[in-house]
Amino acid sequence: MMINYQGENFTETEFYGREILEAIQLTNKFPTPKKVLIDMLEEMIHEQLDLIDKEELNNYINAKKYVQTLTEDEVKNLCFEVKDLYEDVLKEFEIKLYFFSKRGIGGHHQK
Repeated sequence: MMINYQGENFTETEFYGREILEAIQLTNKFPTPKKVLIDMLEEMIHEQLDLIDKEELNNYINAKKYVQTLTEDEVKNLCFEVKDLYEDVLKEFEIKLYFFSKRGIGGHHQK
């Protein structure tokens, strides 16, 4: 199924990939078994219930619903697909974290 968001079409994997990747990372299991992934998404929904806006919360809820429709093998493939989709973003994020941890906030050296 395609999701249209702000005039662009996305697959469910592309659209909910960030939420799914976040859940995968929190499980510390890769590839993540279906039940473990669903349980983690459920936990994330409950933990963030009052902390994030309704649209973002719905993304987590819909990501969980999407994962529930998949077979165990499809979830395994999903884990690799999401990792591949966001691998460059993760590397960039790690580089920035490393840079800022060494230089301090705002790029100034810490004493």
